[in-house]
Amino acid sequence: MASVPRVEIREKFQAALALSRVELHKNPEKEPYKSKYSARALLEEVKALLGPATEDEDERPQAEDGLGEGDHALGLPTEVVEAEGPVAQRAVRLAVIEFHLGVNHIDTEELSAGEEHLVKCLRLLRRYRLSHDCISLYIQAQNNLGILWSEREEIETAQAYLESSEALYNQYMKEIGSPPLDPTEHFLPEEEKLTEQERSKRFEKVYTHNLYYLAQVYQHMEMFEKAAHYCHSTLKRQLEHNAYHPMEWAINAATLSQFYINKLCFMEARHCLSAANVIFGQIGKIPATEDTPETEGDVPELYHQRKGEIARCWIKYCLTLMQNAQLSMQDNIGELDLDKQSELRALRKKELDEEENIRKKAVQFGTGELCDAISAVEEKYWIDFLIRRNCSVMYLGDKSVTVLSLKK
Repeated sequence: MASVPRVEIREKFQAALALSRVELHKNPEKEPYKSKYSARALLEEVKALLGPATEDEDERPQAEDGLGEGDHALGLPTEVVEAEGPVAQRAVRLAVIEFHLGVNHIDTEELSAGEEHLVKCLRLLRRYRLSHDCISLYIQAQNNLGILWSEREEIETAQAYLESSEALYNQYMKEIGSPPLDPTEHFLPEEEKLTEQERSKRFEKVYTHNLYYLAQVYQHMEMFEKAAHYCHSTLKRQLEHNAYHPMEWAINAATLSQFYINKLCFMEARHCLSAANVIFGQIGKIPATEDTPETEGDVPELYHQRKGEIARCWIKYCLTLMQNAQLSMQDNIGELDLDKQSELRALRKKELDEEENIRKKAVQFGTGELCDAISAVEEKYWIDFLIRRNCSVMYLGDKSVTVLSLKK
C-alpha cells in the first residue's frame, strides 16, 4: 500500500469512527441518521481503497455463512494462527471495515445488510480468529450477530453465536492471555496505538457484554438458574472494571434479588438489594464516563420511579422472609429432649453458617470500601426492620436471620 493511500485510509477511517459516535439527537430532526450515513460513505471509500478480497482471503464456503456461524458450535478446529504478512493484514483490515459497516447498518435498522457485513467480517477472520490482532474483533462481530438474531427471536441461533464468543474468550485467555489489539487500532501508526492497560480494559468490556447478552438469551429460554448466574457475573465484572451506569446497575441487582427470593435464598437476595441501595446512592456523585454518559439525577421522575422499584423489591423480600419464618417456627427439630434440641439447633446453625460463608463469597459484590458499604447496609436495614416489626431473633449478622417469634 502506497504511503499516500495509507494516510488517506487512516484519516477517512478515523473520521468515520467520529461520525459513528455522534448521538442521534444531535442530528437534524428529519435526518436522525445523517451522521451514520456520512460515516458509512467514508467506510465504503476506505473499502474501495483497500480493494476487493481475494479468493484466499474470502475462503469460507458459502454454505457455512448462515446458521451456526459460531465456530465452536460448528465443531471447527480452533487454533492460533497469527495474521502475518501483507495478505493476512489486508484481510484483517477489510474485516474491520466490514464490521463497522455491519454495525452501521444495524444502527440504521437495516438488519439484513448489517448481518451480511458481519458475516463477511467473520469469514475474512476465520483462520486468524484466535490471534492477538483479531480475537476482539471476531468476538464483537459474533456478539452483534447474537443480538441481531435475538431481536429476530431466533434464540437458538443467538445462543450459538454468543456461546462461541464465550468459548473463544476463555481459550484465548488460557493459551495467550495478553491484551489483544482493539478494532480501532488497525489503521493507526505504532506511536498512536493503545497502551496494554487500555487494551485490556476494552477487551474485558467486550467479554462483559458477551455475558450480559447470554444472560438475556438464557432468560428468554427459561433457563433461569443459568440466566441468574450470568447476570450476577455481569454485575460483578461491571463493578470490578468501573464500567456501569448506577441507576441501571441498581435496578438489575434488585431484579436479580427476585430470583433469589423465589428460591428462598435470603442471604443472596439481601446482598443484591443492599448493593442496589449503595450503587443507587452514587447517582449524581460519580463523574460521567464513556459507560455512564447520562446524569440520571437530572430526571427526577425517573429517579423516584426507580427508587420506588427497589423499595418494592425490599417489601417482597421482607414479606417472603416473614412467611418463611412462620413455617420455620413449626419445626421442633424432631427431638423432645430440650438439651438435645439445643445441641441439634447449634449443630444446624454451624452447618448453615459454613454453607452461607461459601455462598456469600460466591455472590459478594465489590471489594474494599464498596464491600464494607454494602455489608453496612445489610446489617443496618435488618436492625431497623426487626425493631419496627418487634421481632425477637436468634441470630443477626452477615448470615441469614432466624426469627423465633413475632410479638403481638
